[in-house]
Amino acid sequence: MRVDKSVNFQSPDIDQSLWQGIRAGDREAFTLLFEKYNHTLYNYGSKLTRDSTIIEDAIQDIFIDLWRLRVNLAEHPTSVKFYLYRALRRRIHLSVEKFPFTDEISGFGDHLLPFTNANSEKIIIESEALAEMEGRVKKMLSTLPDRQIEAITLKYFDEFKTEEIAKIMGVSEKSVRNFIYRALNTLRQNDYALAGSSILGMLTLIYSISNQS
Repeated sequence: MRVDKSVNFQSPDIDQSLWQGIRAGDREAFTLLFEKYNHTLYNYGSKLTRDSTIIEDAIQDIFIDLWRLRVNLAEHPTSVKFYLYRALRRRIHLSVEKFPFTDEISGFGDHLLPFTNANSEKIIIESEALAEMEGRVKKMLSTLPDRQIEAITLKYFDEFKTEEIAKIMGVSEKSVRNFIYRALNTLRQNDYALAGSSILGMLTLIYSISNQS
């Protein structure tokens, strides 16, 4: 089969179509699947390690194996997205175990400042306010254990079900629910830090900022 370059990535059947294309040796389908998931996989990987090289190498290895072993791929996987996320987690953990290092939450770059046509004084004020907010969010993020961050990311932003998250993380569903509960409870206790923002709003801010740092 050949996959149309103008394909709609939001189509519910696109993953299966691209998967079948890869199984049939369609390089275009392979490229499109990589383009669809490369960014989201990197974002997820950043919750597991701060080493960008490990994340990039892991993603590359997954897709190399996907193409190399295409004739042995399952004909109808339940979820291509689930397959990719679980494969990435395994790759990263193997790399981290082989080359251990200490992760640190990095600072925020200037590219996070919003574009505005306002005068320079207003830009300075907005920049200072954003920097203060970033500092608060960064502090909140640092209070959450890695597994709690991973669980809420998979739940609220990658939209996996509890059962799928458990399989990706290699833990029980009860553990996943506990990770999420504890993370939300910690954020609620620190609700003052974001001046009345909703919990979901805080999660969105944490996710967007940590992905761009």
